[in-house]
Amino acid sequence: MKRTVFGLAAAVASLAVLATLDRPIAGQGYMPSTKNGDWTHYTADVRGTKYSPLDQVTAANFNQLEVAWRFKTGNLGTRPEYKLEGTPLAIRGTLYTTAGTRRSVIA
Repeated sequence: MKRTVFGLAAAVASLAVLATLDRPIAGQGYMPSTKNGDWTHYTADVRGTKYSPLDQVTAANFNQLEVAWRFKTGNLGTRPEYKLEGTPLAIRGTLYTTAGTRRSVIA
């Protein structure tokens, strides 16, 4: 009987903790920080929503897209980079990303 009561109390406590994890951090609402097109965190915003409200590209105009710019890895120098991967951040019209483990790129 004691084991059942203890297990039930532990389950209720766990649910209470899980319920508080969905709450915003103090002073921070539920609006994603991407509302103006900025992608300020690895997962878009501090909540990790991976959501962008941008709607310029649609199914109707997708086939009309063209390359706007390219980043050539040959510009990195003579040392090869074997770990060239990353998620760029876009903040107030500036794109920040890494060029592997040793370099940063600002465009």
